Amino acid sequence: MVLLNPMESKHSLAAARLIRRGWAEAVSIHAHLDGLLDAEANPNEMEAPHDKYIPINQQRVKRIRKTLVKNGLRGDLMEALGRIPKGTKMLVLNEFWCGDGAQILPVHEAMVERANTKLEVRVLMRDAHLQVMDLFLTHGDRSIPMTVLLDAELHILGTWGPRPAEAMSLARRIKADSSIAHTYNAEVHKWYAQNKQQNIQAELAVLLEHAYKSGS
Repeated sequence: MVLLNPMESKHSLAAARLIRRGWAEAVSIHAHLDGLLDAEANPNEMEAPHDKYIPINQQRVKRIRKTLVKNGLRGDLMEALGRIPKGTKMLVLNEFWCGDGAQILPVHEAMVERANTKLEVRVLMRDAHLQVMDLFLTHGDRSIPMTVLLDAELHILGTWGPRPAEAMSLARRIKADSSIAHTYNAEVHKWYAQNKQQNIQAELAVLLEHAYKSGS
């Protein structure tokens, strides 16, 4: 889901300072994904109830990284990457336990690798940076991953997340039916497996249009 023109009320000096601080404290997309692969889940579910998802996310990242190396990126995304101005940035809010993040962030990594130094992507852990997260809520929720497109001076150009529009619609339909609501997570990840990151790439290509339009 592409969200253009972030809320004007968020375009304050305080918000700008938060973005700059967040960017300075964020790590590269490569370091974040490598950190996920090295992460060990906390066995105490009371302390870290979501950590049980880390092992399957590690498998997802490994598989998707290999697939993207083998198959490359879609033509529309490659074209968009070719048109962005040097210095384009993306700040992504995520956590290691986030299943959508494991499906999506390897695409960001592949984009950096194919952008010929024009794109830099950094990742910020949501739970340690809630003030930044709260600039980019989804229907009032701190949903991740959230991608914030920035220009070279860290001005916000647009946002995208937390998952592709079709997957968002699927999740809403399933959650609305109490008889199958408990299956929504499995069904969404089945959708990701069948879609093979195609919608992610298509929607990120649309998001990047706002980088090269702003730079023209």
